[in-house]
Amino acid sequence: MFRTLNLLFIFLFLNVYSQNTKDDYLKKNSFNLRNQNFSFPEKDFSIIGFGAYHGSSKTYDAELKLIESLQKNNSIEYYIPETNFSQAFFFQKYLDNGDEELLKELVLSFQTIVAQEGTIETFNFWKKLRHLNTKYSNKPIKIIGFDVINEYKFPIKHILLLSQDINHWKTRDELDKIISDNIDLSLSNENLKKPLLDFINDYENHKKNYNNNIRDTIIFNHIIQNISYNFQESRHREEIITSNYVFLNNLYSLSSKKQFFKYGFFHIQKEKESGYAPFFNKLIENNIYSRKQVITIAGYLTKSKVLWNKIYDKKGNYTSYTIRRGYGIGDYWNEYFQGIKYLKKNKLSDITLFKLNSNNTPYNIGFDLIEVKSFLKKNKQNNQTKSTIDFIDYALLISDSENQIPIEEFKGFN
Repeated sequence: MFRTLNLLFIFLFLNVYSQNTKDDYLKKNSFNLRNQNFSFPEKDFSIIGFGAYHGSSKTYDAELKLIESLQKNNSIEYYIPETNFSQAFFFQKYLDNGDEELLKELVLSFQTIVAQEGTIETFNFWKKLRHLNTKYSNKPIKIIGFDVINEYKFPIKHILLLSQDINHWKTRDELDKIISDNIDLSLSNENLKKPLLDFINDYENHKKNYNNNIRDTIIFNHIIQNISYNFQESRHREEIITSNYVFLNNLYSLSSKKQFFKYGFFHIQKEKESGYAPFFNKLIENNIYSRKQVITIAGYLTKSKVLWNKIYDKKGNYTSYTIRRGYGIGDYWNEYFQGIKYLKKNKLSDITLFKLNSNNTPYNIGFDLIEVKSFLKKNKQNNQTKSTIDFIDYALLISDSENQIPIEEFKGFN
């Protein structure tokens, strides 16, 4: 009896102590992103990754606050969205020329890999990013992409642009016709396989005939290589992203430049999860960067809504959309991130940043903000030798956010 009471007392004591420790720590390590004087606390880094659940409108508010702070301090040279190389190339074109028709096309193509972000908010985010580049014209950020190809519109456009000085190239003319005919350019269109493979095979077999008139053969071959991945027996996304990064790092000396990645939560984790190696973990394990050079910021939602999916009719025309406001955001009674309650208790505004990796951190023990608790479901068992700060360095709590709105709802979209 006494032993049971002692164990209960110890459990309650440790629980209260843990709460007090985390509350005290977070109070001293919190930053209000709504504060006009906000400055990102890290200066000595090579790459920063920011990731959160997709579909929340205030995620973009938080991202812009982070980017502007870094731009003010001359701490960002490249912005890397979740796009393939060619999409990124044309996003850069938009930043340079402000062509909003191009931007609409890009936003629609962007949703092929980030399904919940073909939205008005994404469109407006890029407009605001362009404004920041104008505001800080002496230190504008550049765009680059490393992801897999999930649509063919912009890779084909890029190929046509690089090879536009070549006349009477039959398989290239077929690609030009595909773009002109405005057909479905998604991966699901099986009719694209033959003309793409015909073009690739033609080029590979007759490089000597074409290379002298291709404007950049290195990039041309890089695009073709990434298209080819789609016709292999299997495609491993994290491996392709990492391979593309290594290649482009060597080409552009990226490791000497500060970079900001906006990627999904999993991709920016610094440690393996359930045996799967995220992109950032691969960068560290392949000795491209040390663990200290990599900063990760994980975004969490509370009292928020997210765009869940778009609804299309049988002909593929957009009709409406659905949202979620409880289950699906990581903070609901039957599904929530362990330890999110401490962030909610200590927030300073609707977008509050918490530094988790200080020397006296309580986040060097346990899996707060990594493990998702699910009612009546067995939770995955993570590697018990790891802790929160093995995975992430900062937590960013986003409160009271509206969902994003599909770009098809934009007045005058068509």
